Parts: sequence; C-alpha cells; structure tokens
Amino acid sequence: MRMVNVTEVRTNIREILSEVVKSREPVVILQRSKPVAYLIDADSFEKIQSSEKESDTLTKSRKESFDRILQLRAKVTKRTGLQEDSTQLIRDLREGKGRNE
Repeated sequence: MRMVNVTEVRTNIREILSEVVKSREPVVILQRSKPVAYLIDADSFEKIQSSEKESDTLTKSRKESFDRILQLRAKVTKRTGLQEDSTQLIRDLREGKGRNE
C-alpha cells in the first residue's frame, strides 16, 4: 500500500487518483508521519458501505429474534410457572446454535 504525505497529495492529486482507480489499491495519506486518511476507489467504497448495511440488518434481525425468544419465554413461564435456566440458552445463541441442533 502506497503512503503519501499531505504535501504530495496537494501537488500530485491527479496522478494519485489515477493510480488508485487503476490499481484499486488504497493510498494512505500521512500527516506528520501518521496516517490521517485512506484514499480508495469508488467501487471499493460502495462495497464497504453495502457490507456495513448488511451487517446492520443482520444485527437488527438478531436483536429482534432474541427479543421474540424472551417474549416467548416469558409467556411459557407465566403459563407453567417454571423458568428454564438461561445460561445454556444464551451460550447457544452466542454460538449461533438453535434449540434443534
């Protein structure tokens, strides 16, 4: 991955942009020898954005599923008067296992 300082970006922005688009490799922009930004091509950025949206959707779906499980457990507890130990259930949910696995 190429690293350029802010001064080089100011003087050679066309060449740097051209390189990023052609190679699809990010360029690290340094200020006082520390990374302050990354310059990436538009396709890579859109893929990252899409992945974040999918991740957010998955997280929301998992939360909704967990909330439904808690509601069902509350109903079962109310009807039967028995409460199952939740330790194993939580452990299984964290590992991505369902009750039937």
